Amino acid sequence: MAEIRDRVNKKAFINFLENLGIEVHFDTKARGNSGFCTGKRIDISKNLPEEQVIDVLLHEFAHYVHFKLEPDIVKTDGTLEKLFDTNDVRTIENELFQITQIVFDSIQLRKIEKLKSSISDKIAEQREEIKKYYPDFQAGKTFKEFEKFIKHSNAKYLLKYDCVIIRGGWFSHNVTISIKSLDDDFPSMPKAFSAYIKMKSYERKRNRLTARKSKFVRYLKKPTELFARFFQFCCSDIEAAENLAPTAFKRFQQLKNDGYYPYLNDFENECLVSDGTNA
Repeated sequence: MAEIRDRVNKKAFINFLENLGIEVHFDTKARGNSGFCTGKRIDISKNLPEEQVIDVLLHEFAHYVHFKLEPDIVKTDGTLEKLFDTNDVRTIENELFQITQIVFDSIQLRKIEKLKSSISDKIAEQREEIKKYYPDFQAGKTFKEFEKFIKHSNAKYLLKYDCVIIRGGWFSHNVTISIKSLDDDFPSMPKAFSAYIKMKSYERKRNRLTARKSKFVRYLKKPTELFARFFQFCCSDIEAAENLAPTAFKRFQQLKNDGYYPYLNDFENECLVSDGTNA
């Protein structure tokens, strides 16, 4: 049996959305996303490959359905309790996040993890360099020898920043120092100390990547995103959706059959072409 996304008539779907009072645009960058829904307007990125348009339309339509259930989702991101009309959502949330990780092609997350791994290797290299001269060095403890040295050096500013401009006085010029030119800027600095400063720089970069990943995961776990990707996945592979998210799928089907989700049954009636299996 053909899946729902394969049976969607694109023209009928767009007409259906427009009849609901939604403006559908294909000539924008969708705010840097594949698609974007405001509740009254859906933008599909003009850079999106044609074969992905239906999937993104389905995703944004799910957001619109959610808007009708919870009009303030722009501020609140919505709730799974309202989306599935139940207070017991722990299992549902876990199932939906599993689906999200399948639907969402996590290129950005993979890049972040790859960069973090590379940076962790560089941190380890700098630690080994320090231990050549200070075998008892431990990253989590105060490096007393370094602390004693650095208080008298402008290199201390590089413990917080990768590049610093040191303002000159009346008769001197500004001086720029950076992690990239550390060895040239401070040629007399012991190698163990320059390695320590480089290690701290790499740690800052890794921390920033960790923060980026956490922010991205929080976005993926927003109830409105979990629901939209779940609906998108159901339309693409209903059997897999039932197997991977049995609790969420069963509840979704019950509510859909009862007409709980605005316009969802109308969508199926007006936008899908015949299955063709009985032709």
